Amino acid sequence: MATDRMLLVEEAQKIVLDSVSALGIERISLSQTLGRVLAENVAPNYDIPPHNNSSVDGYAVQAEDTQHASEQMPCRLTVLEEIPAGAVPIHQVVQGKSSRIMTGAILPDGADAVVMVENTVQEDGFVQILKPVRPSQNVRYQGEDVKKGQMVLSTGTELGPGEIGLLASFQRSFVSVRRQPTVSILSTGDEVVDVDDVLTPGKIVNSNSYSLAALVREAGGRPVSLGIARDTEDDIRSAIQSALHADVILSTGGVSVGDYDFVKKVIQDLGAEMKLWRVQMKPGKPLAFGLLQGKPFFGLPGNPVSCMVSFLLFARTAIRKMTGFAPSQWPLPTITAILTNDLTGGGDRRQYLRARIIYQNGQFLASTVSGQGSGMLSSMSGTNGLVVVETGLTSIAEGSPVSVLLMRPAW
Repeated sequence: MATDRMLLVEEAQKIVLDSVSALGIERISLSQTLGRVLAENVAPNYDIPPHNNSSVDGYAVQAEDTQHASEQMPCRLTVLEEIPAGAVPIHQVVQGKSSRIMTGAILPDGADAVVMVENTVQEDGFVQILKPVRPSQNVRYQGEDVKKGQMVLSTGTELGPGEIGLLASFQRSFVSVRRQPTVSILSTGDEVVDVDDVLTPGKIVNSNSYSLAALVREAGGRPVSLGIARDTEDDIRSAIQSALHADVILSTGGVSVGDYDFVKKVIQDLGAEMKLWRVQMKPGKPLAFGLLQGKPFFGLPGNPVSCMVSFLLFARTAIRKMTGFAPSQWPLPTITAILTNDLTGGGDRRQYLRARIIYQNGQFLASTVSGQGSGMLSSMSGTNGLVVVETGLTSIAEGSPVSVLLMRPAW
C-alpha cells in the first residue's frame, strides 16, 4: 500500500526497482541487435585471426636475412610465389628466399616477418630489401585477438557496432537477447490536443507523448502511443485498460489533487497495488507508481519538464532493468562538475536544474539555464545535464563543485 509520506528520491527509486525484473529472452538476427542486451555468454569456436597473417602488403621473409639491409647495400632474395588474401601458401620460406604477400594473407611456413612493399625494389624473380625487419614485425598471429573458447561477450552486454562485429566474426547470425519492454503512453486532459489539431483558446499541444516516446526509445523500450484520454473516469478507465497489453504503462497528467485528476482513482478501482504517490523533488513532486495486473504503472505529472525529469529518474531505471542492462546502467550517469554561475536554492525538496555540461581542460563545467519552471519545455532543449541542489541549500557560488546527472554525453 502506498504511503502518504513524501518519499526521498532514493526511496522511490528503490521501490520502483524492487517492483520490476528483467523480461524474457528472444533470439533475433544479428542485423537487428544494435542497442539490444545480450542474454547469453558468447565465445568463438576458433581462434581469431584463425592463422598467422600479414598486416601489410610486402614480402614474407626470415628476419635474420634482412638484418644488414640498407638502401646502399640491399639484401637480394629469391621470390618463391605470390600469396593473395584468401589463398593458401604453397612454398616454405627458407634462408635467402621470400614470398610476395598481401595484407591479410596467410604467412607461409618458415617466415617470421614481413617487409613492407615500400621498403623493397622488385626485380624479375627477385626482390631487393632496403630496410631490415625484426622477428614478428608486420605479422598478426593466430589467436592474438581472441582465443578459441575465450569468453569475450557475456550476458548483460549492450550490443554496439564493435560487439556486433565480434559476433559476426564468430559466425553468429542469430543471438539471444533480452526482450525490449513495450511501453504504452497515454496523455490525459480536456485541455490537450494533438500536434495537427487546431489550437483554440485554453488548449495546449500534447508534447508529452512525443517526448516520452523518444525517452522510451533511448532507454531501450518500444513506445506505443495511445493518444489522449479526456477528463472523465470512463474515458480514462477505457484508455488504461487498452494500455494493459504493454509491459509498462505511462500516463501523463491527472495525478495531482485537482477535481478533474481521475487517474489515481481509476487505477485504484482497477485493482492497482499502489506503491507511492509523492516524491521529494522539484520538478516532479506528484508521481503515482504501482502495479496494475502485475505491470508497472507510472502516473507522471502533466507539466512537460516534470514529466520528463520524473521519467528519467524513475521510469527509465525500470525500463533499463527490464531490458536486461547491468545495474550500473540503470540510473543516469552521475558526474561532478564546476558551476559556471551562481545558484539560489532553498525549499523543502531536492531540485534538479537543467544545465549545459561541457568537458574542458580536464574538467566538466555546468551552466544552468535561466528558465527553470516545470512548464518551460525549452529548458530541456540544448541541455544535457541536471544539476542536483539538495534540500535546504540556500545558495551555491560560481566555481563550486556540483553533482550532475547526465541526460546525454558531454564530450
